[in-house]
Amino acid sequence: MNEEKKERLFELLADQSMVGLDEKELMELKQLKIQFPDWENDLSFELAAAAIGFTNLDTNKIVPASLRARILADADKFFNPTEEPREVRSFAPRKDVSSPATETVGSIVEVEPNRPIWQWLGWAVAAAACVALAFNLWLTRVQPTTEIVKQPENIQTPTPKLSEAQERDQFIASATDVVKKDWKSPIDEQKILGDIVWSNSQQKGYVRFRGLPTNNPTKECYQLWIVDETQDKKTPISGGVFDIAENGEIVIPIDAQLEIKKPIMFAVTKEKPGGVVVSKQTEFVAIAKV
Repeated sequence: MNEEKKERLFELLADQSMVGLDEKELMELKQLKIQFPDWENDLSFELAAAAIGFTNLDTNKIVPASLRARILADADKFFNPTEEPREVRSFAPRKDVSSPATETVGSIVEVEPNRPIWQWLGWAVAAAACVALAFNLWLTRVQPTTEIVKQPENIQTPTPKLSEAQERDQFIASATDVVKKDWKSPIDEQKILGDIVWSNSQQKGYVRFRGLPTNNPTKECYQLWIVDETQDKKTPISGGVFDIAENGEIVIPIDAQLEIKKPIMFAVTKEKPGGVVVSKQTEFVAIAKV
């Protein structure tokens, strides 16, 4: 029974040094120390736990001189104690039957330390726990680091922006109900060249001009109009405003302000900068009848 209690005492002492005890375990340890008073003030388990803690200590840091001296003094006090009283057993000289009567064997002296052997056993248990913990820490440290291979990100090459002329070509190729009409000038049919393309299903289209005179944006602008059969002819739908900065071919997307149901004519007029809501229709520049 005492052996089992001592084993339980060692187990609680080791746990107290390494991980700590709860209230129930502390009460149990207190009761066991009363039964085994030699272990009341024993520090072997605490020192073993401290030794484990020192394995991760950064020795490159400078320890203050006062603290170093105190540590060394305490170490000398514990590991090199002053001479303690020892129990000496003396045995009377015995005669060797094979020796002459006058020959005797000297005194035999046996010295017994006061420290109980169970305290050294506690050291052994604590040392074994230290070795097991240190081995576990070493295994943890030497585990190879798992490398996470990242998949290369798919960087999409940006699609180059198409010009208005290229967009017009794609539009004509994709739309199934494209209406295409040439521009005519009310004054000279040969003066204005170009055409208009429109898709009623997509509500989308482009105007193209060649030879349309440049304009001064501070004084005037060109404005496109769409005459819808379902609308009053006096109030055509605006298809957007634009400027001509230089001679040559120009392609402009149509920006219809309302839904176009049945276009019957497209027209271009000159208006004040920014355009107007209702055109006076006094100066037509180009006309394309559907």
